[in-house]
Parts: sequence; C-alpha cells; structure tokens
Amino acid sequence: MATDDRSLLYAILLVIGVGIIFPIVAYFAFTHGSASEKEYVEKGVLTDCYVEKVITVNRKQQVTVVYKNAAGASVRARGILNKKVSAGETVQAYVLADKPGEVYFPANPVWKWLCLGVFGLLVLTAWIPLIAILHARKNERLAEQMRLMNSRYRGQ
Repeated sequence: MATDDRSLLYAILLVIGVGIIFPIVAYFAFTHGSASEKEYVEKGVLTDCYVEKVITVNRKQQVTVVYKNAAGASVRARGILNKKVSAGETVQAYVLADKPGEVYFPANPVWKWLCLGVFGLLVLTAWIPLIAILHARKNERLAEQMRLMNSRYRGQ
C-alpha cells in the first residue's frame, strides 16, 4: 500500500468528507426531512382509507383515497406516499384535523433502519484507508529505525 503524503492526504479528505461531513448532513436530512412525518404521527389520527384511484407518473404514484371522518362522512383525500399502493386496497394512513384533504401513508420503519445501517457502514468504511495508511507508515518508521540500529551495530 502506498504510504506517501498524497495517499495520506486523500485518506484524510475521505474521512473528512464521508466520515464527518456526510453523517452531519444525513442527520439533518433525516431529522428535518421527517418533520412532516412526525407531525402526522404525533397529531394525526390513524384511519382506514380505501384507495380509490392510483395514477403513476414518472414512477411516482398520485393516489386518491376515501375515508370516514369523525362525524362519519366520507372524505376524498390526496395521499402522501411512502409506499406503493394499489387501487381497491384498504390501507391505514394518518389524517390531520386541519388537513382533511391529505392523508399520510407511513413508511415501513425497516427501510429507515436499513438506510441508517448502510450509511453507518459507509462512514465506518471511510476510516479504513486512513487507519491502514497510518499503520503502514508506523511500520515503515519502525523498520527504518531497525535498519539504522542494525547499521550502527554492525559498524561497531
């Protein structure tokens, strides 16, 4: 493995970019990106919704659902999706009292944990080149010291 200064610089930049900055950006993306999800889950009511119509445009679904509100009246709403649904299916979704025209389909929490696990592995993997280069440089310094000591010993 090359242990010159350039490879050390690249390893340090990799650690800074992927090992430090990427986790910070990912943290803020996860916490702020899920703010609307948090609002729906905390303040919304989990309701059974009948998927009336599904239109797929550019691999994104536009869904219309029908659900019964607290008064028992049928309400037609637009679905905010985090999963694939089919017309005619009954799914559970969150409804906010102040936004009866929208329902939120929660994502499966397994995907969130899987994504966090992949990000964690990526961050840990970014540290491997730096650790390997520092270890190799340490071994090279020790080998150089041993050569110097051997040359002095032979010279006596």
